[in-house]
Amino acid sequence: MIDRLDNNREKAIRTIKIMLFSASIVPSLLGGALSYYYGSFDVIHFILVALALFIGQAGGDYLYYYFTHRHTDTRDSHTKIFSGWRPLFTDILPKEKGTLYAGIFCLAIDFIIGVYFTLTIGYVVIALALLGGLVAIFFTPLMLKGYKEPVIFLTFGPLCLLGVYFVLTGQIDWTPVVVSLPIAFLVTVVAFLKGAHFEIKEQDGDAVILKLSKSRILLLTVFAYLSLIVAIVVGAIPLWGLLGFLSLPISIIVLRAVNKEDSYIKDYLWAVVRSIYALVIMGLTLSLSFII
Repeated sequence: MIDRLDNNREKAIRTIKIMLFSASIVPSLLGGALSYYYGSFDVIHFILVALALFIGQAGGDYLYYYFTHRHTDTRDSHTKIFSGWRPLFTDILPKEKGTLYAGIFCLAIDFIIGVYFTLTIGYVVIALALLGGLVAIFFTPLMLKGYKEPVIFLTFGPLCLLGVYFVLTGQIDWTPVVVSLPIAFLVTVVAFLKGAHFEIKEQDGDAVILKLSKSRILLLTVFAYLSLIVAIVVGAIPLWGLLGFLSLPISIIVLRAVNKEDSYIKDYLWAVVRSIYALVIMGLTLSLSFII
């Protein structure tokens, strides 16, 4: 019985680890669809900027893992449940500083892509790329100071979408910022769930989570769908954007799971997985709304 529970837990952690890359993939797709909607889309530039966001997220993960495992801190709450979490390919890297070197290598690749875009599009790219690089480098100290969720919100919402939009259109305006808000709120739900502070006790051979902050998750979810309505009303997102509400049933399931007085760790982990599903469905449906 215990082995089955452990396997279920490990399966959920592996699923979360892989699906977390949706944080960079989803805004890339949405930014590409938004640019296509406005008649400005270049396949090569789209692939490069999407790759840059993906690699940037991977680099940030490597640096985060290095600094929180080589220099442990009690405020690093992911060690409570996600102790099995490691960035992809960590096992084949040198044990001492392998993840540090991997993080630096990812940032170096992004630097090369940034130089290409600077030469072909303009110097505004430098500012956007620099912001992204600073987030990857300083995410760990910002997280330890309690700024994890705001940084996630701004990075994988407005900053990512604005970057993709500028690379593909050469324009800076508020439209991609407004369009990014439903995604930004939902990705923050994922971040908050993954790093939430809670107490754990043993019950019936399994661990139970206590005192998870539920009001913040509820507010983030409500703001996600309210911002979608506002974006449609002001014309930033087409009426087809109502398809984004297809993610609402999954968000409700997540809210019900975390709204219990106490919940088993396996249920909590799968709630995190479902919160990522909601993010992906929202991103894909909004992207589709701009294409159709």
